[in-house]
Amino acid sequence: MVTVGMAVLVSGCLGGCSVLWDDPEPASNVKQAVKRVDSALDDTFKAIRPRLKWREGPAESSENRNSFTNTANGEVSVGRSRYVRTKVSKVKLTELMKAVYGHWRAAGYKMSEVHAVGPSFSGTASDGCVLSFDMGGYGNISISAGVDALSSALSGPIKGEEGDKFPKAPNGGPDYSPDVRDPYWSK
Repeated sequence: MVTVGMAVLVSGCLGGCSVLWDDPEPASNVKQAVKRVDSALDDTFKAIRPRLKWREGPAESSENRNSFTNTANGEVSVGRSRYVRTKVSKVKLTELMKAVYGHWRAAGYKMSEVHAVGPSFSGTASDGCVLSFDMGGYGNISISAGVDALSSALSGPIKGEEGDKFPKAPNGGPDYSPDVRDPYWSK
C-alpha cells in the first residue's frame, strides 16, 4: 500500500507536482488563455477612474518544462502586458496602486505584498491567472497578466496577437515611456 502511495506521489511530482500543491488546471488551449489574460486586463483598466491611456504589448507564450527532467510538460505560460501611456505623477501613484490593489483583492485575487522598490505587487486568481503591477524607470507603469494553457507550442510571440505598434526608443527597441498628459493623473 505504501509503495502504491509513493508511486502516485512520485508520478504526480514528475508531472509538475500538482499532487502536492493542488495547482489549478491550465486553460484548454492558447486561444482561451489569451482571452482570459485579455479579460483580466480589461477588467483591471475598467476599474481605474479616471481612465488611463495604454498600449497593448504582444501576447507571448513560454514553454513550461518539468523541473526534474527538464522536458516539455505539454503546457505553456501565456502572458501579455499593457503599458500605461498616461503620465502618472508621484502624488497620484499611491492612489493608482490602491485602486488596482483594492480591485484585485475585491475580485478574490490572493495578493502579494507591495514591494517598495519599483514599486510592484501581484495577485493570483483561483484559476491560476496572475496579474502584476510594476513601475520601472522613468515612470513606466505596466500591468501584466499570465495563465497556463495546454499546448506543445514553443516559446515566442503568439500569431495574430501582436498588440499595438510602439514608437522607437533611442536604443532602437520599443519605447514604453508615458507620453500622454492627463488633467487628473499627471498633476
